[in-house]
Amino acid sequence: MTKFAITAATTAAALLLAGAANAAITFTSAPYDAPLAAGETLKVTFDAPNAPGFVFSGTGGLYTGTQSVAAAPFGNATQYMAVLANKTAILDMPLVGSMSLYIGSVDAYNSITFKGLNGFEQTFAGSALVASANGDRTSTGTNRRFYFDFGATPINRIEFKSTGNSFEFDNIATGAVPEPATWAMLIAGFGLVGLSMRRRRSSGVQSVSA
Repeated sequence: MTKFAITAATTAAALLLAGAANAAITFTSAPYDAPLAAGETLKVTFDAPNAPGFVFSGTGGLYTGTQSVAAAPFGNATQYMAVLANKTAILDMPLVGSMSLYIGSVDAYNSITFKGLNGFEQTFAGSALVASANGDRTSTGTNRRFYFDFGATPINRIEFKSTGNSFEFDNIATGAVPEPATWAMLIAGFGLVGLSMRRRRSSGVQSVSA
């Protein structure tokens, strides 16, 4: 009986955790390079060394101002990264619970993919980020800071891709992974429920025997 109760509690907790792991990423945005979200810290600026553990690879290039193949996010006079046609830039990092970045002139052919533990992956095309992903270089609609909340699915890799020139972004900030205490309490709670079930059943058997 004890084994059954504990197994049931563990299974229920695992199912809830699995459901959380499959939860979708949510995001909001604000015009131009808006302030960071509460609890976020700037990790990548392209004008100074990245924060420890934040490593870029792939084929993104650094630019300043408007070039023939890239345009700075509106109002940005510093270096930014641009991913050119059919290229990919990859950012590996410690697990994070949220992040934001300033994306300029969003195009439908831009895409950003988030990856985390246990094969978690979710992609947003430029057309999913803004209503009119037409690459406008100055519009509030296509030059925005995007805030992504990963909830119970922290991520540790971001892939920036584009099938045309180009995908421009700057000033990446992240927030910490939520405290695991919440999940520990949840599992402990199921354990208590299992013990309670066991006691009730034991009590019922004793009354019948009497």
